[in-house]
Amino acid sequence: MTGAPGRNGAALGAALLLASVLSVGTVCRAGAQPAAQDSLLAVFRESVPDREILLTVVGDCNADNVEDLVIIYRESENENHMVAVYSDGGAFRVSAWVRAPLENYRMQWRDIDEVPPVELLVSGQKGIYIGFAVFRFVKGEWISLFGEGMEGCC
Repeated sequence: MTGAPGRNGAALGAALLLASVLSVGTVCRAGAQPAAQDSLLAVFRESVPDREILLTVVGDCNADNVEDLVIIYRESENENHMVAVYSDGGAFRVSAWVRAPLENYRMQWRDIDEVPPVELLVSGQKGIYIGFAVFRFVKGEWISLFGEGMEGCC
């Protein structure tokens, strides 16, 4: 087959890229956290009690050489949120939340631009709607780098 790829070829290429990007990463399902995460989880529990933790990933979200913890948790039956428990001047704080995918959520750290801090790729779905976003953690907040790529899945 010759010529430029059609609409289906572009969609297949995007799907393959997403699958390859999300196939590698340091991700822990709830209940499988290493002991080193216990103090970060305690900070989360103080701020956001009684929520089901769905997925966590460890990494340095604010480029201060201290491991932080990103958590996707269930806020309600129809809504999940994502926060970071991050280091800030010797203390740990919980960031403001952003909406997170309702189903099939994934997170992975990727250094997209080789400039700290490293970016967080988040994907998932809600029913038939699939979303993908690239976040950077700036001054205690998650910033979506490419607009609202997750509006349908959150």
